[in-house]
Amino acid sequence: MNQTERYDAIQSAFDARYRRKKLTNLAVSAVIAVLGITSFLYGLTLESIRTIFRWMTVDGTVFTTIGSIVCIAVNLVEIARQTEVTRRPVYFIRLSCAVAESVIFIVVVFSQLPFFAQHLPVFDRYDSFVMHVVIPILGVSSFLLNDSPIGRLTPAELWHGTAFVSCYAATVLILIAAGMLPSHLIPYFFLDYRQNGLGLFLVAFAFIYLWALLMARRLSEWNRRLSWLWFKDIARIK
Repeated sequence: MNQTERYDAIQSAFDARYRRKKLTNLAVSAVIAVLGITSFLYGLTLESIRTIFRWMTVDGTVFTTIGSIVCIAVNLVEIARQTEVTRRPVYFIRLSCAVAESVIFIVVVFSQLPFFAQHLPVFDRYDSFVMHVVIPILGVSSFLLNDSPIGRLTPAELWHGTAFVSCYAATVLILIAAGMLPSHLIPYFFLDYRQNGLGLFLVAFAFIYLWALLMARRLSEWNRRLSWLWFKDIARIK
């Protein structure tokens, strides 16, 4: 095989694997969207629409479901046109979804430790298991393996990974301010700024923002390392 033939073979293999990666991302995103919609609808049979958004897990699931639908639409266009549409905005959406699901999964892991008096019942309901375990695993792994990296992110760009934290903070503040969440329905004590003061609320969210920022950095780094597994042996074509 001469150099021209080898180059053509490498290009053909790259294109085939790139398309396969896009199709895999599309399929996983579709599964996440279906699971997100069905688990949310199931939750609505057990809790009012006025109060269900008080839970970080529910809001994170809705956030990731919307992000997955955006990813599906973009991937369909990219596959049809055989070109990238808009990498950076979609990448930041996917990064923020991965950060949201990481927060949810970490909470689940810690809640299962023996020194907790009450464990989170993640296996006794469809919506609980899907939102706390299945979607986080699918969402994070799909981002790490299937999303095309855009290079090393600047500190300012890493803040895109905290988008969900902002959305959740705004949602909770609106629900509390509108009188939809009395103190006994607020799921996390530090959110009740009427009882504990605004200072604790701000400190808690500053800590969560910092944690989300660190996770955004790690996830973006792991994405750069792992996404190329799709193409790792192409250069060996002779």
